[in-house]
Amino acid sequence: MSFVLLFSFPSTALIQKYFGVIGILSYVTIVAVALLSVLKLKLQIFSFVSRFYLAILTCVVGFGIGCFWLLYPLETTGALGLGSDRDEALNIAFWQLVQGKYPYSATTHLGGQITPLPGAFLIASPFILLGNSAYQNLFWLAIFLLLTSIYLESHVSAIVMLIFLSFLSPAFQYEYISGGDLIANSIYVLTAIFLQMKALSSNSPIAKISACLFTGITLTSRSNFLTLLPLLFALFCRSAGRRSALTYLSLSVLSFVSLVIPFYLVSPNSFPPFSAGNKLSGLETTIPFLSTGIISLTLLTSLLLSIRLIRISKPSLLPSFMIACAIVQALPMVAAVLLMSILNQQLDFSFLHHRYGLMSVFFALWGLWPRLFNENYSRVGSLRG
Repeated sequence: MSFVLLFSFPSTALIQKYFGVIGILSYVTIVAVALLSVLKLKLQIFSFVSRFYLAILTCVVGFGIGCFWLLYPLETTGALGLGSDRDEALNIAFWQLVQGKYPYSATTHLGGQITPLPGAFLIASPFILLGNSAYQNLFWLAIFLLLTSIYLESHVSAIVMLIFLSFLSPAFQYEYISGGDLIANSIYVLTAIFLQMKALSSNSPIAKISACLFTGITLTSRSNFLTLLPLLFALFCRSAGRRSALTYLSLSVLSFVSLVIPFYLVSPNSFPPFSAGNKLSGLETTIPFLSTGIISLTLLTSLLLSIRLIRISKPSLLPSFMIACAIVQALPMVAAVLLMSILNQQLDFSFLHHRYGLMSVFFALWGLWPRLFNENYSRVGSLRG
């Protein structure tokens, strides 16, 4: 049930917009039935996928590229709605910076401010140079499939997971065809953590330092990822000891500070990633300091879960860490939905309209999929090298 709820949650606003509360209940039921079907028919499905893996992989890649090629131009021009400006925000910020201008002084065609932190347009820069930041989703989804195959030690289970996500998550589908950065954003944070864990078991100082710096850069993409720091500290403690964990996390935080502070000091009172980027601040028109309260609750939850990780058994460490990350990323969204529903005296998921709940889904998949499908669970849980 926890998998179904975490997986379905990001799409509820889109479902409610077109089909109402009954639509949400129907959607959650569909996800639950689909999951139970895959679990019940696991042997047949996995055997079929294994037998025709290359053909299925080719179809998945071809279908994904084809959908993006056909639908992205329609969505970005507004033919499928108002359009999205997340890809445009990264493009504008990068070229502003290249021209020696302050990237956060510009706005998108929808009038939106640039809200990603500097790490986001730094990581997107190769794709912007290729023509558009929207292309990064194609790359990072390929990385996700590769790393999931390594993580689960099963290329079959990995592609079944990706197909499940692609066909059953409207939030994922819309973010993908709109070229938004939330998919890439979530995956490269997950990738950094995975590489960090691999580096901890190596004898190479260069690998460890490089992994720390990359982790810091990925965290410097959106401010909500800072709530994962207590969990990262707990994970590193269990993997390398408290002293090493402090060193590694300090390097990551240092890279974060080095990237953010120069931009922040230009406009400390109205730094867009912290002001306009704080979507919870809109709730403060009804309840003062509500945003601060929710963020504090999220940090407290992260701290409590990190204490639990310190005590958890080694075989379940990494999946449990992923579940904790999913909970911490989803908690502010859940709190906002509950408060809006209470204030409006009806179930209201509109706060999730911009699909920010997606940032918990990839963590949830890595945390819960091994438990559901028993994919070398003990090996996954203690993965270090």
